[in-house]
Amino acid sequence: MPIEIRAVLDASAMLSYARGHIHVGELLVDIADEGAYTGLPAAALLDAYSRAADAPALARLGVLAVLPGVVVLPLGSAEAADAAAVVGLVKSDLGRAHAVWAALNEGAYYVTTEPYLTPSVLPADLVHAIPTDDA
Repeated sequence: MPIEIRAVLDASAMLSYARGHIHVGELLVDIADEGAYTGLPAAALLDAYSRAADAPALARLGVLAVLPGVVVLPLGSAEAADAAAVVGLVKSDLGRAHAVWAALNEGAYYVTTEPYLTPSVLPADLVHAIPTDDA
């Protein structure tokens, strides 16, 4: 039985969580409470790990990837072949390309702190911008 991916986080959203901001965590809880999942595209997760500023942020990324209701979305050969079509739309940002493709593929919300970098191929009503600062 396939799972429902309701939202896909890009690296900026993952880094927001890693900084301890509450917005992403609240979204994860809401989605999990509905029996759906949040996807972490593997390439975007790699990007977030490479940009994490300190040990606590790295630890939070590790926790994020194993939370109930969260699934790491693979980037095998089939996914890579399909996601490659998006790379040119995001200025060759491979993490963003995987996240955009995954959101399109799943019909899921694309969660980001950088909505201005979201390509127009994603419908505006599926782009969920989260604040860069905590509430």
